Amino acid sequence: MFKILRKKRPAMSNHIFEKTYVSFGIFILGKVSLILVLGGAGDMGSGVVEELCMRGLRVDIGDINIEKAVKLSEFLRNYGEVGVVKVNVASRDELIEVVKKYDVVVNTVGPFYKYGYSIASTLIEAGVNFIDICDDYDACENILSLSGKAVESNVTGITGLGWTPGISNILAKKGFEELGGDVNAVDIWWFGSAADSKGLAVVMHLFYALTGEVPMYLNGRFIKVKAGSSPEYVEFPGIGRLKLYFTGHPEPITLPRNMKINERVTIRGGLIPEWQNILAKFFIKIRLTSTVDRLERFSRFIHKIEDVFRSGGKQVSGVRVDVIKDGEKVSYVVMDRMRKLTSIPASIGAEMIVREKIKAVGVHPPEKIIDPNEFLQELQSRKINVTRL
Repeated sequence: MFKILRKKRPAMSNHIFEKTYVSFGIFILGKVSLILVLGGAGDMGSGVVEELCMRGLRVDIGDINIEKAVKLSEFLRNYGEVGVVKVNVASRDELIEVVKKYDVVVNTVGPFYKYGYSIASTLIEAGVNFIDICDDYDACENILSLSGKAVESNVTGITGLGWTPGISNILAKKGFEELGGDVNAVDIWWFGSAADSKGLAVVMHLFYALTGEVPMYLNGRFIKVKAGSSPEYVEFPGIGRLKLYFTGHPEPITLPRNMKINERVTIRGGLIPEWQNILAKFFIKIRLTSTVDRLERFSRFIHKIEDVFRSGGKQVSGVRVDVIKDGEKVSYVVMDRMRKLTSIPASIGAEMIVREKIKAVGVHPPEKIIDPNEFLQELQSRKINVTRL
C-alpha cells in the first residue's frame, strides 16, 4: 500500500564529552550518545532502545534500574554501542544535568498522569527536543500547555507518539485527508490483552482510563462522560466482534483542535477476553481505584498476580480508526504486539527529529506535526502492517 523509503544514515552529533558507563562496578569512558531513552530498561522503553540501536543511531538507556539497563545494553552490543546512565526522573536537578547533553530524549516513564508533565517541563527547561508516549488525557493537556515555553527554548516536542495515542492520530489524519477534510466524525477503537503486556505502568493506565469521568468530543463540543460506559461492538479482522467502552485517552482532546471534525471524536477500548472487562469494571465499582493512591496500590497487587489474567488471552493488541464524512467511511486497522505498536512510532519520531524532517518548535500532538504518508511508509517498512478495510 505504501511505498518504502530508503534513507541515508544521519551524521552523528559533533559534541563529545566524557561520560561514565556503569557496568557492574566497572567504569568506562565513552562519547555522548545522540538519543536518550528515559525508562529505557522497561517494557516499552527497551523496545525504543532496540529499534534505535538497530537503525544505526547512537542511544543511551536512562533508567534507575542499572542492572536491568546493563543487561539490555550487553544484549544489543552486536548491533551498536548502547550506553547506560542512571537517572532518577523524580529529581528535577538530576534529570536536567543528565538530559542537557543529548539531542533528543524519548520519555517512556509511566504512568504519565504522574510523571508526564514534570518530565516534559524539565526537558523544556533543559532545552532538549523530546518525544513521549503519553497516553493519559489530563497529562497530555498539561504537556501541550508547555508549548509556549518550548518555543522560547527552541525545543521541538511531540507528545503521545505511541500506539494509542500515536498510530491512532496518524490514521485519523490519513483518513481525514483521504476524504478531503471537513469530516463528520472520527471513531477510535482499541483492544489489549494481559497476555500482551508486562509493565506496571500499563496496569495503572488501564484503571486510570476506566475510572471516573473522561473527555469526549460529542455534538461538536468537549464534554465529560462516564468511563466504561456506552459500549458498542466493532469488528477486528482475525479477532472477531469485540464489545468496547468509553475510555480516557488524549485523542478526543487533540484531534478536533487540529482537524475540522464537525460532530464527534470518540475512543472506546477494552481487554480480551471480555471477562477481564467485566472484572475490571467490578473492581472500579467497589472503589478500589477511587483515588490515585488506591489505584496505584491496587495496580501493584494486580501486577504481582498478572499471570492469572494472561489465561485465555492473546499476544496481540490493536487499534481501528473510522473516519466518516457524509455517509462515506474510511477505516484503518493495525494489530501487533503492544510493545512494537508503542515503541516503533516513538523511535520513528525521534529519528525524524534527528534527521531534521521535523523542525517546528513547540509541543504538538502527532497529527499536527507529522506527515501521515511518510510516517505510515516508515511504519510498514518496519513490519507494522496497516490494513485499509
